[in-house]
Amino acid sequence: MSEKKPGRSVTLLTLLLLLAMVVAACAGDGSTDETTAPDETAAPDDTSAPDGELTPFTFALTNQRVPQYYSYYLAEELGFYEEEGLDVEIVIVSGSSAAVQQVIAGNVDAGHPSGPATAQAVSQGNCLNQFYTYSYQNFAGMAAAAESGITGPPDLEGQTIGVSEPAGGEVPLVRAIMASVGLADGVDYQIVGIGEGGALTIEAIQNGDVQAYSSSVFDIATVGAAGVELVQIMPEEYLYFPTVSMVATCDYFEENQDVLARFARAVTKGTVWKEGNPDAALEIVRELEPELFEDEALGLAFWETTQELNAFPPGMEDAIYGTHNRNGWELYLDFASQGTEEEGALNSDAVDLDVLLVDDILEAANDFDQDALRQAAADYSG
Repeated sequence: MSEKKPGRSVTLLTLLLLLAMVVAACAGDGSTDETTAPDETAAPDDTSAPDGELTPFTFALTNQRVPQYYSYYLAEELGFYEEEGLDVEIVIVSGSSAAVQQVIAGNVDAGHPSGPATAQAVSQGNCLNQFYTYSYQNFAGMAAAAESGITGPPDLEGQTIGVSEPAGGEVPLVRAIMASVGLADGVDYQIVGIGEGGALTIEAIQNGDVQAYSSSVFDIATVGAAGVELVQIMPEEYLYFPTVSMVATCDYFEENQDVLARFARAVTKGTVWKEGNPDAALEIVRELEPELFEDEALGLAFWETTQELNAFPPGMEDAIYGTHNRNGWELYLDFASQGTEEEGALNSDAVDLDVLLVDDILEAANDFDQDALRQAAADYSG
């Protein structure tokens, strides 16, 4: 990053725990550090910032990629956190499992893990509340070279599918997708590791060593930015599995709904402001992470991919910001619970969506003049 760092204070935590260790660590009591609890005198739907000093609030993001989390960074740059009476510290952790661990340990007030990491922690007995949904499309993508003529998984019979690595998180999803069309790994198709969107990945696709590629949607965007024309072949039923969202422990949520509502409202303001002036929002993002935009095509690919991830699923276009996609969650839990525990299947019976997905602060998070903010953004001159 350049000398200008996004956010008031970004703390980089180096967490080298393996997933199994994280899951074990997640089996605590879910308590939080009460010494950082904010003032709770305002009602959850109070849209005014409290008088006096700003309320400290720490929030864990899973990486420092500004285009992916633009709403959080715009809220900082445009003063929306302060407007809501918050002194926000963004903490960067090493992925979703680490974000869940930090939330449960009480080292941060809330975090931004993926749905699968949240579900895994809940299945281990932790009480978590997802109080605001940020992204809707699955972070794992599946694409094929346009010139291959492949339009869907059935076309991959007898072919080779590239993944980030053999143990990559997308591999179980690939196997499930292929099994849904009657094709078995190692029998009807092959899986090989070709990297995370770099030169090795591009070479394997261009040379025809693989006929499809599944990895992070940002890895796929990197390949596209390099000039390889790709077509999306992810079946729609897998497209809206739960992705990153705001999560807190149940105890913290119950005791601090006002501060969470103000934080979510500031982030919503960042989203609405971008809608009012996408070009200006992109320029701010570009200034915060100039290294990414040294390759203009790559930076724009990441920006456009994020817009796709954050778009409401079909049937939810009129929902308010932060609304949960319960249908996507139900589909994911059904998928993740297939097989045995030894094979890594999730104990979905332990994940009660009525507890996990809470709507209590969503109205408050949207309670501001959104049209006026869009107009203010449109009038923004830098």
